[in-house]
Amino acid sequence: MNGSAAASVKVKICGVRDEATAITTARAGADFIGVVFVASSPRFVEPAMAMRLAMSIADAGAIPVAVVRLPLDPSIDARRALEAFPIVQFHGGESAADVSAFRGWECWKGLTFSPAVAAEWFASGHVSRLVVDGADAGSGERWDLAGFSALEAPMRARCLLAGGLDPANVAEAVRAARPFGVDVSSGVERARGVKDQALVRAFIEAAKSA
Repeated sequence: MNGSAAASVKVKICGVRDEATAITTARAGADFIGVVFVASSPRFVEPAMAMRLAMSIADAGAIPVAVVRLPLDPSIDARRALEAFPIVQFHGGESAADVSAFRGWECWKGLTFSPAVAAEWFASGHVSRLVVDGADAGSGERWDLAGFSALEAPMRARCLLAGGLDPANVAEAVRAARPFGVDVSSGVERARGVKDQALVRAFIEAAKSA
C-alpha cells in the first residue's frame, strides 16, 4: 500500500495498561489502542485506570478501544468506565442481540474467522468492524489467511486482522490479506502484558509501509 498515509493500513495496539505506554504508543503512530476490561486477562485494567487511559490515548492522537467480554464483571463498574471509550470491541461469545444493547458506541466484534460468520455479523447491522483471528482467537497464534484474502474487498475493508502478527511478519500479512487494519498484543511484548516500545514502533512502521 504505497501512497498517502490516509491509504495505509490502520494499526491497533491492544492490551496497554499504563499511561506512559499509552501515550508513547499513540505518538508512535498507532491509530487505535485497546484497553482490556476482562478481569481474567493478564492485561486487565481497573475501570478507574481505564478511564484515565482513554483520555490519555485520545489526547495523544489515537482512538481508545474498550475490549470487553459479556457479561460484564458485576464486581467492577465497567459500564460507567466504558463511557470514556468511543469504540467497544466484544471478544467473547456474544450474540448480535447482546451487542445491540450497546447503543451509543461504535461496536466491533472479535471472532474466529469464517466467511459465513463474518457475513452474518455484518448483516446483523450491529457491528461496524470485525477483528478476525484464528481458531484459538486471542492466543496470538498465526493462521491461514487464504480464506480471508479471498473475501470481496468491501468486506475486507471492514476487518482488522489479528493472530500471530509481529514486526517480522505483519507487512507480508498486510500484502496478502489487504485488510482495513491489523491488531497486535503479544507480538509487541517483551513479557506477558508488558509492551516493548521498540517492537511497537517496528510493528507500526512495518504495517504502514506494506
